[in-house]
Amino acid sequence: MDYVTRGVCGQESCRERRYYLDNGQWFCRRGHLQEGTQVEEDADDFGKLGRISRVKREKEEKSRKTARGRKAQTLLLQAYQIILWKQCFALIHDHGFPTQYEGVVRDLWALKLQDYTSNIIESTDDEDVDSEPELFSSQPSQKDEDEPSVTIRPTYHTWPRISETVALCYLAAIIMQLPICLSDFYRLILRQDIPYIRPLKVVPREIKRQLPPEFTRILTVNRIPRVEVLHRTLRDIALRYQRKFGIELPPLNSPIIFYRHMKRLALPVDVYEIILTLQKLLGFTFEYPEYLNDDKRIESLQLPEIQMMVLIVIATKLLFPFDNIPRNPATDLEPTAQGINWQEWIRAQQQFESQKHCEGKIGVEKAIQVSEADVSRMEPHQLDEYLDWYEKDWLDTTKDPHELAEMFAPSESENQTPPRHGPGAEQSAYTDEDKELDALLRKVTEGILSVPIVPDQEGEIVARPGMWYRRYRRVSALPAEARPFHEIAAKLAGVSLHKLVRAVSAAEWRLGHGLEYQARSEYSEYESESNSEDGSDLEEGSDLEFGSDLEGRSHSEEGSDIDVADDEVDEDHEFDGGLHGNSGDEMDELNELDEQLMGLGVGDE
Repeated sequence: MDYVTRGVCGQESCRERRYYLDNGQWFCRRGHLQEGTQVEEDADDFGKLGRISRVKREKEEKSRKTARGRKAQTLLLQAYQIILWKQCFALIHDHGFPTQYEGVVRDLWALKLQDYTSNIIESTDDEDVDSEPELFSSQPSQKDEDEPSVTIRPTYHTWPRISETVALCYLAAIIMQLPICLSDFYRLILRQDIPYIRPLKVVPREIKRQLPPEFTRILTVNRIPRVEVLHRTLRDIALRYQRKFGIELPPLNSPIIFYRHMKRLALPVDVYEIILTLQKLLGFTFEYPEYLNDDKRIESLQLPEIQMMVLIVIATKLLFPFDNIPRNPATDLEPTAQGINWQEWIRAQQQFESQKHCEGKIGVEKAIQVSEADVSRMEPHQLDEYLDWYEKDWLDTTKDPHELAEMFAPSESENQTPPRHGPGAEQSAYTDEDKELDALLRKVTEGILSVPIVPDQEGEIVARPGMWYRRYRRVSALPAEARPFHEIAAKLAGVSLHKLVRAVSAAEWRLGHGLEYQARSEYSEYESESNSEDGSDLEEGSDLEFGSDLEGRSHSEEGSDIDVADDEVDEDHEFDGGLHGNSGDEMDELNELDEQLMGLGVGDE
């Protein structure tokens, strides 16, 4: 009898392991029937028809070992450099930047790379010395006592951040004197025209796989940055390049930038003449300083873009104030002979903003800011547009697709706008914005008011432009007509409304004290000349009368946090060069600035 060795029988404590087959049933050697096991014999004795063979999938070679040490740090810098190059590529090929722009960015990055290469050398020990066995002991060795230990843990302060890529691109634009503002780069980030949100999607897959999690976290940006953060990063990098590498950053291309801001704010060209006068009085150079002032109250005034916007706001308040106090020019040659209808200006600006959201489209700039409440109010075509944007920018397409996944691939919307390629397409896209700006200017110009002319008369005091200048220290003190103007100005300058109001107030305080000091100096010179000619001293108390006159020209209303100053004597004289005169030459110069902006795809909002 043939026996087959199997497991233990287990019935009645039987430990038998050998079994035999009888009438299709299995019995152990001691005769215990194995229940549930039965073999049926085929009468025709057909054999097996075949065997099913399953082909095993070829496993991918796991080359995604996480790199450590020097190699991981090198991969981090390579990924960062790829992101920076992608940004330059988009700016040159899609937004009309000059081809030399990439070389300037590369030189700036080469200087900055010196700091990180030194960090790699300092933070990595001799990795190649692994042949000799190492003895571990609880007692510190002589080498450890002499040399300080270096931590390899990466932090946001020792390695570059993504916000620094935008700062490098902006510094290169300053060096090349391109009329670009930081708000333009912020708008490109919101529109995702340059890689900033989730920048790892432009990094090759092989590099991403080997990056350790702590380095991946440094290169991960999943939310919209605040423009104040970009200002602060730009200021720190500009200081570092000037101090460590001795680079002299030129001033901003102020004429064209002033022209762009004035065009977006729909201001007359006469404002530019007042801006030049105020610039000399305040001493603004539109350059990034080599040293920062520790006074937090004037911290914003050290940034050149904020300086330019402060001058625009003050000049506008001088020529076209937001209050309802009547101020009459003496002749019709003054720019204040015509005034801005601020109510019509606000309506024109609101219409200009509404044209951007015509046809019910979301737009890339708004899609990234969509919330749950916005989704519930969307139309079907808006949902399709939002899902198309999400598929394009948030789905990971670097992974190898599954065979079945290709059959259920998400389809793009039929009316989706094709991507723009080439500077010509970008220029045609910005033509629509130029047309909208021209329509805005025409509408504001149609609402210009004529101010009555009141000539000078003896014995009669007439309120002239520049007198009773109002100073607003807080946002809550802004009138209804002034708030929309300040909001658009703050958006163009890339700061919050609160910071712009504080910066304007600080500049007005500095301007008032500077004029007061100049008036006192001129009075002292006049007093000394009078004493030398007449040989007699002034009466006691004359200085008090002059001081009381200065006090009467400026006082504060505590209830509304507004300072009211009457520039009747000396301050009106200081602004006389800016308020009177013909601006025809400036008009001819500014008409030519449009041609310089045609090659750059940096349209205004």
